[in-house]
Amino acid sequence: MTGWTRRALEVPENHPTAGGHFPGHPIVPGALLLDEVARLLAGPGPLTFRAVKFLAPVPHGEPVDLLWQAQDGGLCRFEIRRGEDQALVLTGTLEGAA
Repeated sequence: MTGWTRRALEVPENHPTAGGHFPGHPIVPGALLLDEVARLLAGPGPLTFRAVKFLAPVPHGEPVDLLWQAQDGGLCRFEIRRGEDQALVLTGTLEGAA
């Protein structure tokens, strides 16, 4: 994946969302993953998610990698992949990223 920047992420098993999303089999809410994307890639102006596709759930405590790459027209392509097997769990395009 040439030209991609990578940052490790992990939502801990004791995160407040683990108790309610979903009891007995907690997964990280998609909104929380997108919040991390926005926090890490925020530029000086507003951010707009142009496209987002969720492909697989992420259990709390499972390490994942956020990868991103600048695209033409001020867009940024991003992916979240499982840390160990690098399976794609989320992909999207963001406008207004740094």
